[in-house]
Amino acid sequence: MTHRQRALVGGLAAVLLAAGCASTDDGGASSPTDTSATSDSAVRTVIELTDAQPGDVIALRPADGESSVVEWIDRRAGTIRSVDVADDELSLDDVKTLASIEVATEGEQRGLLGHTVIDGVRYAAWTEPDTDHLVVGALGDFGNGDDIGDGGNGNNGGAPATVDRIVWDAGGTAGGAVGGHLATTPDGKLVLGIGQLTDWAKEHGSGAMLLLDPTGPPDQTPIVLSDGYINPFAFAAVGDQLWVADNAVGDDTERIGAVDLSAPNVGRDDLDATGANPRAPSALVGLPDGTIAVCGYLDGRLRRWSVDPPRYGDSLGPCLTGSTVLADGTIVAATADGLVAVAP
Repeated sequence: MTHRQRALVGGLAAVLLAAGCASTDDGGASSPTDTSATSDSAVRTVIELTDAQPGDVIALRPADGESSVVEWIDRRAGTIRSVDVADDELSLDDVKTLASIEVATEGEQRGLLGHTVIDGVRYAAWTEPDTDHLVVGALGDFGNGDDIGDGGNGNNGGAPATVDRIVWDAGGTAGGAVGGHLATTPDGKLVLGIGQLTDWAKEHGSGAMLLLDPTGPPDQTPIVLSDGYINPFAFAAVGDQLWVADNAVGDDTERIGAVDLSAPNVGRDDLDATGANPRAPSALVGLPDGTIAVCGYLDGRLRRWSVDPPRYGDSLGPCLTGSTVLADGTIVAATADGLVAVAP
């Protein structure tokens, strides 16, 4: 077994421990799962990220104003990086570092966990190295960055962007069920998914989907959009709805559903049970046809989700920890080794 294979197996064990995925009977779906798949011959390797540990490439998003540039987080390195996926024969020298943050990484799910951009300002969520607190902050000026091969410098005084101010401090974290993924609402607010083992969630009674004012103070009181969650890391704002896929514990099942951002009125128990064997949802993405797809850490696939009836559909390609869709419909996903693209 290679070093990267051992690391991936260890990461899988960590997700199983942290998520507490439910067990099911063999074949275990109360509603069947369609196993037809996009042929992997249609999948193109974009770049091999040999300097990242398997499972650490998360939070993919298209760069604002760019048609083929994808940004992502290297969780344990504490960096936000980007590359133009339209270029051929990419190497690490073509990867740019947009931001770098000191992060706590002890445990299965600490590190740099989420990022988004609102009105030209980049926001991120991470665990602080000195306190293990989960915090959300605004980063300083950033640009296109320089190549990693040239030192990883950005356009903020010759260095990658780093923390400018703290937006909210959620308090302490355990090693798992941290949450930390970020999304943006249509009216420019931050959505944070927070896991059940954070101090905030223990006081509240569960993990939750929270709404934050990006210009607010660190002690602001977040608005609870929806609660009852285990570790809501896979979610995305699609129009005026927030689609969420949550992990499961005990005899429960993973759940997927939508929260109305204009009038949130549902909790985790109101979402649809997948009825399928555990997948450990690691990312959720809106597709050009108006449907969604969910990336599973355990099966390493991006699968379409059907609403009526609620069930998983066909596999769109490999996906371990993140996915995004470009303007032309190309799906870009994170695997154990790097980034891949599936043509529309």
